[in-house]
Amino acid sequence: MKENRTINILVVVLAALLLISSVVSAADDQLVIAGIYKLGDGTWFIQEGKASQEVVEAANGKFMYMDARMDGAQFLALIDTAIAQHVDGILTCIPDQNLSKVTVDKLKEAGIPVIAVDDALQTEDGTLLAPWVGIDGYNIGLSVGEWAAEYIKKNNYIDDEEFAILLLTADTISSVVPRTEGQLDGIKAVFPDFPSNRIFKADHDTDAEMANVAASAIFTGNPHITKWLVLGVSDEGAQGAARALESAGIAKDSVAVGLGGYLAPEEFAKKDSPFKAAAYFSAKSVGGTAAQQLLDYLQNGTEIPERFAVSAIIVEPDDDLIEIMPEYTTDK
Repeated sequence: MKENRTINILVVVLAALLLISSVVSAADDQLVIAGIYKLGDGTWFIQEGKASQEVVEAANGKFMYMDARMDGAQFLALIDTAIAQHVDGILTCIPDQNLSKVTVDKLKEAGIPVIAVDDALQTEDGTLLAPWVGIDGYNIGLSVGEWAAEYIKKNNYIDDEEFAILLLTADTISSVVPRTEGQLDGIKAVFPDFPSNRIFKADHDTDAEMANVAASAIFTGNPHITKWLVLGVSDEGAQGAARALESAGIAKDSVAVGLGGYLAPEEFAKKDSPFKAAAYFSAKSVGGTAAQQLLDYLQNGTEIPERFAVSAIIVEPDDDLIEIMPEYTTDK
């Protein structure tokens, strides 16, 4: 009797141990993907990270969202943290592209694959050091430039000495430079002789505060211009410029155009905001595509494409934004 009871206890214990072992093995087998973003509290990156998380979790993986806060040292510390936690792969938008090589070298040594999102991991001459998923910057900029040319034509601004264009640039970010080039080419295609003394440029790092400061300096320095067409390289840039136009008292006859579209519903809802258009492209598309490519590589060995770019459409206040950009207008 005692022997049977002992055997039964041993069987139960053995079964429990096997169950624990299987749980641990399952946990060990779970893929862990880290998303390390240069501006983790920005709307674009929140949406992008959410899209990546949904794809990873649908594959029974775990997604770690990390914010570098536009700080290079913080970014490298997060890379080290991800390596120490033995993540299986990384998606990242780097805060400073000068850190590309050290980032890729660290991950290569650790055997962790990486996909750059939005801003490429690259050398000084533009050679990619890792696969990249982002937007078709030049053609998106070109579509904005074409919209801008139509706006100038519609309002008869070509010969108006009180009208000027401000290109809010970010020349230190490789993925952003083509956006401005496309904008200018789109305008020049229609108005090849547009006066150069009525085209201004101001550099910022794509955030609203710096855009506000940069735009304000241009507006203050050119008080004879009362009608501005501001073309941003991000929604934050256009939003910062919109506030600068309002502060300068010249918003009524001016327009700011964003890139991204994620702040458009908020701005369009403000009756007097000069933020009147944006090139919408999907953070969900970027984040979801990058995550799926990484999972396909980790699970099936599928080669990751060197480049993948999403396109955009121009949105204005009268458009059906719920239909066009549900991720920014609904709780979906």
